[in-house]
Amino acid sequence: MNSNKPYNQYTESEFLELINRLFLADYSSEEELDALVHQIVDTSEHPNGTDILFYPEQGVDNSPAGILASIKEWREANGKPGFKPD
Repeated sequence: MNSNKPYNQYTESEFLELINRLFLADYSSEEELDALVHQIVDTSEHPNGTDILFYPEQGVDNSPAGILASIKEWREANGKPGFKPD
């Protein structure tokens, strides 16, 4: 995993795939799980940190697509760059 890759160097589908891997438990060890979580959280820069993944706010869609939408919405509202084109 390349945890140094900035958000705007991911396509939307690539970033969604990271979140999907987490939800599908597509990792082989605790270390890989930790790396995956940190990659998503650090790259997204969302202020809720791991809560965006594990403890979403009440009423928020907690599916992979819903988490991605929350991250995108926060980044746009805070003037952060978006995804690179597919």
